[in-house]
Amino acid sequence: MNLIFGPAGNEELFYNSGFKSTVDSAKYITKMGLFAFEYPFTHGIRLSDETAMKIGESFSKERVRLSIHAPYYINITSPNPEILERSEKYLIRSLQMGKLMNADRIIFHPGSSKKEDRKVLLDRSIAFLENFIYNNINIINGIKLCPETHGKKVSIGDIDEILKMCKVYPDIFLPTIDFAHIYAVNGGQLNNEDDFTRIFEKLPHEKLHIHFSQIEFSDMGEIRHRSLNSGFGPPIDAFLSSLITNHIKARVIVETPGTQSKDAKILLDRYLELEGKNGKSL
Repeated sequence: MNLIFGPAGNEELFYNSGFKSTVDSAKYITKMGLFAFEYPFTHGIRLSDETAMKIGESFSKERVRLSIHAPYYINITSPNPEILERSEKYLIRSLQMGKLMNADRIIFHPGSSKKEDRKVLLDRSIAFLENFIYNNINIINGIKLCPETHGKKVSIGDIDEILKMCKVYPDIFLPTIDFAHIYAVNGGQLNNEDDFTRIFEKLPHEKLHIHFSQIEFSDMGEIRHRSLNSGFGPPIDAFLSSLITNHIKARVIVETPGTQSKDAKILLDRYLELEGKNGKSL
């Protein structure tokens, strides 16, 4: 299958239906036709090793591809050695949890440092990644490290910057393309199929890691992710049509808070409609 869809974390209905643990998430989403899940360690890694292994076993049993979102506290652009040291520890711990959970991708934001030139931040980020791989190659274990496109203008991580980071070790790094973030930092300039295609033409021809949701933004960029079809962009049909036209192979993760599985199912169903050329405009 060229495309699989899934949520980032558990939606509200998961808990309202009586489920209490992510050990049960794989069964919950496969019943919806979803075969990808992103575990959010975004606010810290507090999972025990024992529970991590149980989650990994349950996702492997249901054949759901699992990725991990590393903590937001990572900042590989910083000039502060203590922050860089903590960032390395967060990435190492994410990789260790990834191995326990049978995850194959670790997603992370490069970060930001105010009042410094973007080229300085990018060069510092690339130097960090080169050293990180040199010092920790023994714990990579085939897991892809996936820097994500930024949602705020102050952060490092536009598409070209992310692609330069991934060139450090192309066999280890894979870009995470968050179309909501791209839409936000470009002031809503992502509106038709050609806009999406111009981005796909820049990307490597392998299975991509994509985040898609709709988003509220300001002049500074991202404010918050929004549920699909709630009056925000980027447009769903233009995104899905570009995936189909360009024969994109990817894992598409939906980050809308509270409705992420429902929204991933909306994307899957609409994708199948458009692929069958039976779709009507949303």
